[in-house]
Amino acid sequence: MFTVFCATFFLPGKTACAQGAGLQGARLIVTPPGKQTLFDMSLTPYIIRLSDPQRSLSFRDVVDRPDQDFVSIITSPGAGYTRDAVWYRAEFEVESSPNTQTVSSQNMRLFLEVSPPYLDRIDVAIFSLNEQKFIWRDLLGDTIKVKRDTIKNRSHTTRLPALMPGTYRIVFRVETTSSNLLSASFRNDSTLMSRGGRALILSSILVAALVVIGGVYITGGMLIRDISLFWYGCYVLSVAILGIGLSGLGILLLQPLGTALNDIVTGGGTALSVATSVMMWITVIDLRQISYRLYRAYCIYAGTAAAMAFLAPTPFYVDFGHYFLSFHLLVLLSLFCCLIYRVWLNPRGMHLFYLFALGLPCLAALIYIASLVGLAPANRLTQTIYPVSTLFHLILMGMAMAYRTSYLENARVAAQSRRYRTRQLAEEQREFITMLGHEFRTPLAIIQRSAELISLHLGEAGAGIVDRMARIRSHASQLSALVDVFLTKDTLDRGAFTLNLHPVNLLNFLSDIVDSIDQEGTQIDITLHGDASTAIMADPTLLKLAIVNVIENARKYAPGSPVSVDCNHRGDGYAYIRVLDHGPGMNEEDLSQVSMAFYRGKTSDGTRGVGLGLHIASRILEAHNGSITMSVAEKGGTTVVFKLPIDRDATIHNIRHNSQRMVARRNTHNGGAE
Repeated sequence: MFTVFCATFFLPGKTACAQGAGLQGARLIVTPPGKQTLFDMSLTPYIIRLSDPQRSLSFRDVVDRPDQDFVSIITSPGAGYTRDAVWYRAEFEVESSPNTQTVSSQNMRLFLEVSPPYLDRIDVAIFSLNEQKFIWRDLLGDTIKVKRDTIKNRSHTTRLPALMPGTYRIVFRVETTSSNLLSASFRNDSTLMSRGGRALILSSILVAALVVIGGVYITGGMLIRDISLFWYGCYVLSVAILGIGLSGLGILLLQPLGTALNDIVTGGGTALSVATSVMMWITVIDLRQISYRLYRAYCIYAGTAAAMAFLAPTPFYVDFGHYFLSFHLLVLLSLFCCLIYRVWLNPRGMHLFYLFALGLPCLAALIYIASLVGLAPANRLTQTIYPVSTLFHLILMGMAMAYRTSYLENARVAAQSRRYRTRQLAEEQREFITMLGHEFRTPLAIIQRSAELISLHLGEAGAGIVDRMARIRSHASQLSALVDVFLTKDTLDRGAFTLNLHPVNLLNFLSDIVDSIDQEGTQIDITLHGDASTAIMADPTLLKLAIVNVIENARKYAPGSPVSVDCNHRGDGYAYIRVLDHGPGMNEEDLSQVSMAFYRGKTSDGTRGVGLGLHIASRILEAHNGSITMSVAEKGGTTVVFKLPIDRDATIHNIRHNSQRMVARRNTHNGGAE
């Protein structure tokens, strides 16, 4: 027995008929029983669409509607993201040979395959125009609970009934929070199994490869601290998540576990791919160098897109697709323009390669997104161009990232080599300075001691000789102090010292420093104010060195101007020492670098020094778990602030003791008055 099956589909003003393999005309000949049929036919080119904003139409209403009320899904823009119920209809005809009355399940098992797999609810029915009644109806979709007889496939699949010869209309009612697209095909059991099996294997391999590649790039980016590599890995991983939903692996593997899981994977993958693609773009083209404000704006946009992943299982995901993805078209265009501008700035760099690796897939993504949001037809071109361009993009970007990784690794090795050499030179310098300092100390001490002894025995020598001896002693003392400074810096840099911490009353400590400076006869006017109760734990010798260095800087760079020193403590647990001069101050460049070793400001010409005073003071404060900051007033004058942790117990004790003394003094005063 032979069975002849032919499907003829009608569009407004157009008729088409499926062609059998190797056959002419509109007939598909089915092989005898025991042999497999070659029947395999796509309905998509012949499907027409009708939107139902009020959701008031019935299946019979859609069947009876004239073709003029519908639009072709191939030549007209898609429905996009919409809350409307969308109806799809196609017409076909069944013919048989004289020996066969029906297309039965005994000699041909036919299946209906509906895509894309992320559609939420698909109500499908077949209407016989000859009998004027519905002969079959079924309900599909990724939100429909899986039953025992549900056919497991990458697409929504159901078995068709036995069809008598005649003309039929197949009608689909689709409701979904994702883009409302539809494609449908008739499959026989052989084609369904062979094609479905091959596609399942390829999809699984591709998704697994993307997961591995994304994980490798994310790990590599974190290890070598390359933000571009990290975000590219995140993008690849998000594409893999999205691929699970788009390829049908979601409804095959996740739908039995929960009806919302496929929506979560597909919607979340879409939102994450939008976010990570933007971050990949702005880091690859280094948008921060072009405009930091624009860079921050794109970062905020990417964060917002990632947050939209939480809308995936909700009805509000329609709004994300309708508004956010439509706006994303403009974002992609702006990023493409930034890339062109980057290439224009440096036409010979890697950005020219990125123009092909990112630019061409960007154009394909624009076309694909336009079809999703209803701005372009959802035909074979718009649905195929994005996966193909994505594969092209992944290959080229993989090459670019491999080159980038190799370049960064070589740069890292070179930097480590330079760092090692720098440390080696710095260590040799420290050893040389230490050796030189110790070698100088002995002869300098002999010179100073000899000059003092000679001065004692000069007696009635002339004034010229006495003056020369005084100059010898002065210069020897200066050279000895310079050696001490270098040795102190070397000790602090090595960390080869231990703090000799003692409780220090800050006001008394500063008073002793001011008195010692006054006794040395240096020409400087110092005033002291402070809180008598503030106490800290500090190494008096090192802290005195730090404060004296700052006061000495004020004396040298602001000669003749008064210096004010004050101290107090706050509720944040820190004591503050402020050294304020009224000199000309310094510019912002000097202010940011003045604490660096051997740095001397632009106004230091003619002033004796080596640029270590503030550096040593900063290291001493760091050793005390404190800090040192500098600021310059608008009218001149430099303020140096020492911040040190207070000794709470000693401070509280001082406060109580001072209060008791004040009470006792007040009582004594009152008693004397009486």
